[in-house]
Amino acid sequence: MVFIAGLVVGVIANTFFHLWIWGAPWDYMVGGILLILGVWLSISAGRAFRKHNTPTEPWKPTSQLVQDGPYKFSRNPIYLSFAVFYVGLAIIFNSIPALIILVPLIIAFDRTQVQREERYLDGRFGEDYRSYKKKVRRWI
Repeated sequence: MVFIAGLVVGVIANTFFHLWIWGAPWDYMVGGILLILGVWLSISAGRAFRKHNTPTEPWKPTSQLVQDGPYKFSRNPIYLSFAVFYVGLAIIFNSIPALIILVPLIIAFDRTQVQREERYLDGRFGEDYRSYKKKVRRWI
């Protein structure tokens, strides 16, 4: 919901400030590629969770530490997929304000939700998680 709210505010702000990225057809092509990439990343992460029989919802207890699929290169591929999808939509809507809003949104999300989850995973999986953190970056 945080990403959706940020995008809506950015697109609305764009109607007042008219800050364009570039014109069609580039906005649709680049934005469409990013949308597809975001969806693919989210689906891949969900498959990795299902393979390990652990819930994707962050409010449910994690049963296993997932380290395969997109988790080989990102500790947070689902959140990364939200950001990529957001950028794709911001480009399609040709909205620089939406892109500007994404920066503090990701910083806040990283400092709150992501760090809370990392503390939980560290407590739940201990050295296995700390070893994983050394090998794989938080975002990309």
